[in-house]
Amino acid sequence: MKRKVLACVLACAMLFLGMGYAYWTDSLQVDTTVSTGELDVRFVDLALFGQYDDELGWAIFDGIDPEMIDKYFDRGIEWDDKELYNIIADPDAIEDYQDRIQGYTTTGFDAKLVGKKNLGKDVGDYIRTTKSSDKIAISIKDIYPGYAQLFRTDIVNPGTLAAKLSKIKATIAGDTNAVKNMIGISLKVLREDGDEVFNLLPNENVFYVGGETFVRLSALDEYTVDGDTLLSIYPVNEEMDNDQWRMDLILGVAMDPDAEGVYTTGSIANYNKYNDDAKTQIKNASFTLDFGWDQFNAKPNV
Repeated sequence: MKRKVLACVLACAMLFLGMGYAYWTDSLQVDTTVSTGELDVRFVDLALFGQYDDELGWAIFDGIDPEMIDKYFDRGIEWDDKELYNIIADPDAIEDYQDRIQGYTTTGFDAKLVGKKNLGKDVGDYIRTTKSSDKIAISIKDIYPGYAQLFRTDIVNPGTLAAKLSKIKATIAGDTNAVKNMIGISLKVLREDGDEVFNLLPNENVFYVGGETFVRLSALDEYTVDGDTLLSIYPVNEEMDNDQWRMDLILGVAMDPDAEGVYTTGSIANYNKYNDDAKTQIKNASFTLDFGWDQFNAKPNV
């Protein structure tokens, strides 16, 4: 009997001991999800220059007649199986141009988006299936002194961050220095309202065709772009102006007329027997232009 009482007392003691050291608890919790944005700038709508009404100027200067070719090439036709954008010109217009130059020259040209992919989002007039790319390849064959041609494309921002053009780097390859001195480019970046964002005019090593300034490839190196070059943030909305989400890039390629005979024998009136035309005939030159974009709030290195 005493053992039963003792066991009962011990059990009660253990029970009260547990009650004395047990407490209720509670907590607050914050679940946080972070997603990163996207810096994404692309080329789209590649074509010959002068196919839109607001693009005033010439597309090709071939010297066949004194007039520069303006509005010669149609924009192209939108077919069910081929989009309107990124057609450099109506194929029929290019065929007409080949008829024009027959008997004078065999110059040909092309421009393509390299590694093209769908834009992925509707950006203004460009729907999500419009082809876009980070790189453009332009080729002109059988170019000659005095020939010049302009291409154009749009720069768009389908990302989520505003981007600013911070650097342009040119890499040049060619057979001879003479070729690099005679081939030149013009490069302008404009907003949709016509305001100039960038114009490649690094120094006096230039020549002129059709009133356009062309910088010799031999003068190109690496350039830091200064000024307000903001390409505004995506997404596009109905209240956003065109100049806030895209910019126009106009690229010209030309060969120095060189009538004074600095790099060639020049014209017969200014014949320079000390210059050898073989240095610039049947040669190749190529160049790539890399556009470097920073996010809008990036600070320059100091």
